Amino acid sequence: MSGGLSTQLRRIPLGFLPWLGPAFIVFWWIRDLSFQWSGNPEFHHGWLVAALTGFLIWDRLESLPSDDTHSKSHWPLGLGLLGFPLVTVAELYRIGVARSPAQCMCLSLGCSLFLTGNILLLRGPKTLRHFAFPFLFFFLAVPIPKILWNPIVFTLQSWVSILDVELLNLSGIPAARQAHVILLPNGSVGVDEACSGIRSLQSSLMAALFIADLVLHRLSAKIAFFFLGIGLAVIGNLFRSYALSVLAYRHGIDILDKWHDTAGWSILAFTSVGVMALAWVLSRMEGIRNDQPTSDSTHASA
Repeated sequence: MSGGLSTQLRRIPLGFLPWLGPAFIVFWWIRDLSFQWSGNPEFHHGWLVAALTGFLIWDRLESLPSDDTHSKSHWPLGLGLLGFPLVTVAELYRIGVARSPAQCMCLSLGCSLFLTGNILLLRGPKTLRHFAFPFLFFFLAVPIPKILWNPIVFTLQSWVSILDVELLNLSGIPAARQAHVILLPNGSVGVDEACSGIRSLQSSLMAALFIADLVLHRLSAKIAFFFLGIGLAVIGNLFRSYALSVLAYRHGIDILDKWHDTAGWSILAFTSVGVMALAWVLSRMEGIRNDQPTSDSTHASA
C-alpha cells in the first residue's frame, strides 16, 4: 500500500514547486496594490494595466528562450537582500500608519527585486530580458508618491491654464490667469487636478506602450508612437478645457455642470481613436519600408 502511494507521488510533476515563491510574491504585490486601485480614482486604471500585463506575459510564453541557464553569480542573493528592507519598511508603515502611494511604491520596488532575483535563479538572464517589457509596463499601475505626483499635476495645471488664457485672448474672449484659475468677465473656471490632464496622460501612456509592443517592430517607430500618444493626450485635454471656458463665457458658469463629464468622455474617445489611427499609419509605414529592400533587389536582379 505504502509502495503504491510512493509510486503515485513520484508521478506527480513537481516542476512548479520552485515557482510557488514568485507566485506568492506576485499575489501579495497585487493584493496590496488593489486597495489603491479600488479606493483612489487616479489609479482605477491599475486593474486594466494588470490584465494587459497578463496578456503581454502570455503572448511571450511561446517564444520563451529554451537555451537559458540559471544564474550562478551572486546577483539573485544580492537582489533579494536589497528587496528585503524595502518590503519590511513598506509593511511596517502599512501596519503602523496606513496604506499610501509611497508605501505601495516601496513595496513594489522590493517585490520587483525579489522577482528579478528569482527569475535569474530559476531561469536565467535571457528569460529576464524576454519579460522585461511586461515587468516594467506593470509599474504604470503602481501609485506615484505625492512627492512626485504633486509637481507633475501642478505643472500640468499651470501649462493648461496658461495656454487656455492665450487661446481665449486670441479668440477675442477677455481672460486672465490667477494661479490655476481662469478669470472670465462673468466668472472663473478652475483647472483642478482632474482637469490637469493627468488621467488622459496615464491612459495614453498605457495605450501607447501596449499597442506599440503588439503592432510595431522598429524601435524608432515605437519611440515616435510613444511621444505622439502623449502629444494627443495633451492636445485633447487642452482643447477640452478651452471649450469649457468658451461655454462658460457664452452661457454662464452653471453650464459647466452639464458639459464637464461629456467633454471628458469626448476627449477620451478622441485620444483612443487618435492612438489607434497613429498605430495604423506607423505600422503601414513599417510595412512599406520592409518591402523596399525586396523590390530593390528584384530590380537589381532584373
